[in-house]
Amino acid sequence: MDFDTETSAVAVEEHGDSAPRMLESRALKGTYYIVVFYGVALSLRMLSSLILSRIFLPQYFGLMALVTTVIVGLNLFSHVGVQDSVIQNPRGDEPAFINTGWTIQVIRGAGLWLLTIPLALPVAHFYREPQIVSILPVLGFTCLIAGVSSPSLLLLGRHMGVGRLSFLELFTQFVQFAVSLAWALIHPTIWALVAGRVAAELARTIVSYFMMPEIRPRFAWDRPSVHMLVNFGRWILIGTALTFLALQSDRLILAKLVSFQILGVYGIAYALSDIPRQIILQFCTRIGFPFLARFSDQSRPEFRKILLKYRLPVLAVGGVLLILVTLLGDKFVLLFYTKPYHGAAWMVAILTIGLWHTMLYSTTSPAIFSLQKAHYNAFGYLTYCIALYGALPWAFHAAGMVGAVIAVAAADIPVYFVTLYSAIREGVSTVRQDVLLTVAFLTLLVIALAARNALGFGLPFPTHLQ
Repeated sequence: MDFDTETSAVAVEEHGDSAPRMLESRALKGTYYIVVFYGVALSLRMLSSLILSRIFLPQYFGLMALVTTVIVGLNLFSHVGVQDSVIQNPRGDEPAFINTGWTIQVIRGAGLWLLTIPLALPVAHFYREPQIVSILPVLGFTCLIAGVSSPSLLLLGRHMGVGRLSFLELFTQFVQFAVSLAWALIHPTIWALVAGRVAAELARTIVSYFMMPEIRPRFAWDRPSVHMLVNFGRWILIGTALTFLALQSDRLILAKLVSFQILGVYGIAYALSDIPRQIILQFCTRIGFPFLARFSDQSRPEFRKILLKYRLPVLAVGGVLLILVTLLGDKFVLLFYTKPYHGAAWMVAILTIGLWHTMLYSTTSPAIFSLQKAHYNAFGYLTYCIALYGALPWAFHAAGMVGAVIAVAAADIPVYFVTLYSAIREGVSTVRQDVLLTVAFLTLLVIALAARNALGFGLPFPTHLQ
């Protein structure tokens, strides 16, 4: 397999004097791509949300959120970390390793789609929504489509090929929006949203084969590669299963407590508040993890210096984004969304402020994964699940949707402390940096909220919380 300039980390002697500078240069270049492409992608996502919200009722988005959550759950409960293994494994560039990982990916995708067929009826019965019987298998077909995507995506992930990966995601979003809008203008039913999702995944898979045309997959089952993939992936599997239960269960629980209309409104608020976290996660996944993995063989004090240096600007930018969304999110909803969605306005600030501790552990996790300590992540999300499943129903019954939103915003605090413990134990403590940045973030947030209130715009919280 041959790689071009952007993805050819193999051509560099990793332990040479110039390797760190070259890796930093590649990481910086990747950061530019993320800022530009993801900024455009977010704009497109917001435009799509605004336009489609004027065509569809909130309950359509609520139903799509529920079915999508089920499919995401199936994916995460079967996620063996092929991409993560390719990134961190020394054999990650070998054809036998790549093709074995791709074979596992294809088998998994086909199995997930077949599983959605018998699962559709019980899910429809549980949530008392007959449309799920047909929608779930159709959306589930995207698992099979994604499974046969080119292994070049695995290699681009390993070598920080962020430019092409970002372009692919942007193109995918455009196709989803265009197909959904065109279908909706002709026949405005929920199937317009379903068709957009399927078309987007199909377009992503087709284009993936043109990303690195010299890469041609073939089915392979190299036993040593399987052993490495499974050995590393077992904790990834447990961790991602728990991640699903933690990150997606709010929708599964709320779908039983509230109407699909309220669930759709909540989904709009969650999507807006989640913009800063998604930007940071894009960086951590596509830049942070591949970058730190190259230095995992350094002494722990040196590795810690690299970690803290990488985290500082990421968290600084993330903190500013959180403050901006907190200040402006509710006004954005009231100004640009139609009245049925105005209930999302007060939710945005609460959900956004609750993302600060999420960013703290999200920027540390790549270092823990680079050290092949994925079991900490699994334990952290186990505590998250316990907190969410205990707090969300109780908070909803005690204080309605306000209580539920606060519970969602705070439920992952245990993950931060587990991640912090793992960093201390592995010799890469972030305590001092976390304390200093948290004080700075809270100080700037209070000043910004006070300025907003002084200007006569009030505070972006429910009245009885002020």
